[in-house]
Amino acid sequence: MRLTLLYALIIVLSLSCTSKKQSENSILDLTPSNATLVLKINDFETLSKELFTNEIYNSIESQKPFVTIKNILSPISHFSNKTKGLLALSADSTKIDFTYISTDSLNISNHDSITNKNIETLSFNDYNVTRYEIEKDTFYSTFLEKNWVLSSSQSLLESIINSLDTPLKNESLKRFYAVSDDEKVANIWIDIERGKLLFNKLLSDNKDIADFTSWITLDLTFNDTEILLNGVAESNTDKNQFLNLLNGTKPIQNNTWNFTPSNANTFTSFGLDDFTKYTQNKTLNNHATTNLDSLLNTVEEIGITKYDNESILFLRTYGTATLLDYINEEKISTEEFSSNEIWGLKSDIEIFDPLTPLIGEQSFEYASIIENTFLFSKSQSTLESVITKIKTEDTFNNTSLFKNAENKLTSSASVLSISNLKGFVFLLNESVSKTLGDSFEQSKLNDYVFGSQLIADADFFHINFLIKKNTKEEEQNSVSSAFEVQFDTDLATLPQFVTNHSSGRKEIIVQDQENTLYLISSSGKVLWKKQLNGTVQGKIQQVDLFKNGKLQFAFTTNNEFLILDRNGKEVAPITKKYSGGNLNSLAVFDYEGRKNYRFVVTQGKKVFMFNSKGDIVKGFTYNTAEANILDAPQHFRIGNKDYLVFKLENGQLKITNRVGKTRINIKDKFSFSENEIRLYQNKFTFTSNNGILYQVDSQGKISSSNLNLAKDHGMDATSRTLAIMNDNILKIRNKKIELELGVYTKPTIFYLNDKIYVSVTDIQNQKIYLFDSQAEPIPSFPVFGSSAIDMADMNLNKKVEFVYKDQDNSIKVFKIR
Repeated sequence: MRLTLLYALIIVLSLSCTSKKQSENSILDLTPSNATLVLKINDFETLSKELFTNEIYNSIESQKPFVTIKNILSPISHFSNKTKGLLALSADSTKIDFTYISTDSLNISNHDSITNKNIETLSFNDYNVTRYEIEKDTFYSTFLEKNWVLSSSQSLLESIINSLDTPLKNESLKRFYAVSDDEKVANIWIDIERGKLLFNKLLSDNKDIADFTSWITLDLTFNDTEILLNGVAESNTDKNQFLNLLNGTKPIQNNTWNFTPSNANTFTSFGLDDFTKYTQNKTLNNHATTNLDSLLNTVEEIGITKYDNESILFLRTYGTATLLDYINEEKISTEEFSSNEIWGLKSDIEIFDPLTPLIGEQSFEYASIIENTFLFSKSQSTLESVITKIKTEDTFNNTSLFKNAENKLTSSASVLSISNLKGFVFLLNESVSKTLGDSFEQSKLNDYVFGSQLIADADFFHINFLIKKNTKEEEQNSVSSAFEVQFDTDLATLPQFVTNHSSGRKEIIVQDQENTLYLISSSGKVLWKKQLNGTVQGKIQQVDLFKNGKLQFAFTTNNEFLILDRNGKEVAPITKKYSGGNLNSLAVFDYEGRKNYRFVVTQGKKVFMFNSKGDIVKGFTYNTAEANILDAPQHFRIGNKDYLVFKLENGQLKITNRVGKTRINIKDKFSFSENEIRLYQNKFTFTSNNGILYQVDSQGKISSSNLNLAKDHGMDATSRTLAIMNDNILKIRNKKIELELGVYTKPTIFYLNDKIYVSVTDIQNQKIYLFDSQAEPIPSFPVFGSSAIDMADMNLNKKVEFVYKDQDNSIKVFKIR
């Protein structure tokens, strides 16, 4: 099963150079009638970038099957402006062709700089067809039904034109398109039943996988060290297909990995709630049955593993008596080993024949039983070794290989398979193609786990497939390095975490002193660089400007307001330039949480409020402040009222409503410290340069506490937690911690996975401290470091990472466990 999914993986991984559902199925009607694989690309640029950073793809892209696919699809790389579309592969007796269908306005990239090109216009059935010869590629395009259609075959394109009045009849492809998850970077549909030509062209030694199922659909997820495929498969009950053997069965919890040796290379389990149903399915699919089938009626799990180049079979039962009686009649010897009997079996024993459709033709000469599970092997020494490992709990379920796969797969399955690279290559060679097996063998993915499962459900099967880096279980209460990135130029800003909207994981953005902005992946690879005209002011904020789930970066420099898209390109017409410079950092307000953003740029006394289209908000009246504005204004919400808060250079605290009218009239003046205003205990809370803590409630009542703070003190707060750093004394809530003498950054409060963290850094002694909300130090802190940190759950695994500027030209990411 896992091997069938790999065919989908081949196609998807080969797209690094390529890339609202339409009114009903119009785009599907343009797919070739002989298409056997359709890839729905929901975000072309994201797919390309995720492939670029994916270690698995980078390890196998140079191998023959993948190079073949890349060459077939190379014409697509000549076009720019690709955002989304359908890519279909078709095969005939001579070659594989592609068809790419999209509503995008496709343009030839670098058209004028291409010297080796020939473009001509042909006519077919009153449609213009453009024939391209660019470098080594020849391909064709036309415009049909509001879609650009690009194909490697003129005859295929003409066939599509001829069938314009014929609606798509492929019901499985329609269902795939209707239910595909647009939030995933891509979705795949594979016609396994009709894909023999395609598979044979890709892999000359293909083992004929067309007998596996009818079709498969998969949603694709990429991470830097993972590939995840999740979807469904459906079999044709009129054909003798493998999945028909499991029709009508229900998955059970797989347990025979508890008996599999820890150093096994591959393990597969079949979970059957009703063995008699499996026997009936064999009859329906023309597999031979014998009177021995009923002896296995109490078998609920069949496990097969490869250990020391020998197959081991496990049969877990809910009743051992019948099968045990049969073995007692067929055994020729009995020996005791480690309090277990080992039976030698007759050479012509036929009890394994009923299992042939699942495990292949296998025979075993030795058997034993532990609890309710029978063990079979070809040699007595191997069986003794397996028993020893079971007794010492040196088994597969205790390995990091299993634990890494277990986190991504469900605990109950009709078919479950987990392998290391060696085991995976063995399965490829045996079940799919030696060509493909050789490709993965040369990939050097030795520290990866390969896992898959099938889950029977009514008339279809859920499918999960993964390739994932095999990471060792980390020591608890530890802090360890994840990665480091070094730059050619010293850094101008501190690194901060930002969200990758495709994966939900965190990436890092930072700027150097030459004003180059970098986006760095969760594994430490530079995704892009963007040359800016000035230094970013304060924090970069992320917004969903077009309300489609895709995030942009919003910020100001000294003299510009910019929004960049995921790929570092400026979003027009947002960019604004300001003569005289001296902008504060950007403020972004989203009053109702509906992504109707207000972007507030402040320069001296001036206030510029823009909407999501980059237009000035005309209803906002506070356009000029009474004095220079000290830093970015802030938005707070108390009850159902909004408060916009401005700190002015003349000591005035200006608090307005949404339209800029005074909401709270504050007559007092303050010598504001450099700390931001926070909403603590439902009061506007801030400190002054002369060490006083002020709080202003929503009625304008002011309270103060003279804390005798030094001028360079630091403060941060949440609604219920106040942290103050004064000289070498850190106060969290009402608890004080005395640290060694040094020069400390402001405290920063992080709220991650329902836990509060408070961080300060001693930049003089280069120590990073981290405490919880009760002022208790986090184990393994302080750690060496010389800047304030940013914290996040980078990989969505409920475990926290932090990033900081290390040397002047490098950043480091650490894991807290």
